Amino acid sequence: MAYCQYCGRKVDEDVVFCSECGRSLVGGDKGWQELLIQEKIDEAKHRANMRTISAIILVTVGMVAGGVLCVSSDAIGFFGVVFVCLGIGCIASAGRYELKARKLKKQLKP
Repeated sequence: MAYCQYCGRKVDEDVVFCSECGRSLVGGDKGWQELLIQEKIDEAKHRANMRTISAIILVTVGMVAGGVLCVSSDAIGFFGVVFVCLGIGCIASAGRYELKARKLKKQLKP
C-alpha cells in the first residue's frame, strides 16, 4: 500500500490519480509525461496529414468538376468552387495541427 504525497491517504500502488484529492501521483515521473506528450504529437501529426490529404482531394475534385461543368455552361459548375474552398479550409486546419505539434515538441526539449 502506498500513500498520496499530497493528502496522505492510502492508495493502491498502480493508481495514477488519488481518489481523495484528485492529484496526479505520477507527476514526478518525467518519462511518463514525455510519453503522453509524444502521443499528443503523433496524434496532431496524424490529423495534419489526414487534413492535407483531404485538402488535395477536395481541391482536385473541385477544379475538375468546376472546369468540366463550366465548359458545359451550367451554373452547377460553381459547385467546384465550394470544393476548392473546403480544401483551403482543410489546409488551414492542417496548419493548426502542425503548429500544435511544434509547440508540443518544444516541451520535450530540455
